Amino acid sequence: MKRFTEKNKEGYCISDENLKDAVQRLGEFEDAYEALKYRQELIPKELESLRLQGKEKTVKFREAMAQKLINNNIILFFESHGLK
Repeated sequence: MKRFTEKNKEGYCISDENLKDAVQRLGEFEDAYEALKYRQELIPKELESLRLQGKEKTVKFREAMAQKLINNNIILFFESHGLK
């Protein structure tokens, strides 16, 4: 991945020539992060619905549970790097 920022003693900086590309990537990251958080909010509802139907042993239930754990780990990774 091409970096658009450089870290210095004051934080991060970006050159004017990379500003448009950096803003584009930031927007894409924010969209992806919001989609991840939104999906993470939906999964418990999906799991509860499957539980009420007695489908705790189905592939769909297990895949949703696994996706919930994966999403949670990704979110925790971002948060541990100061991205919320």
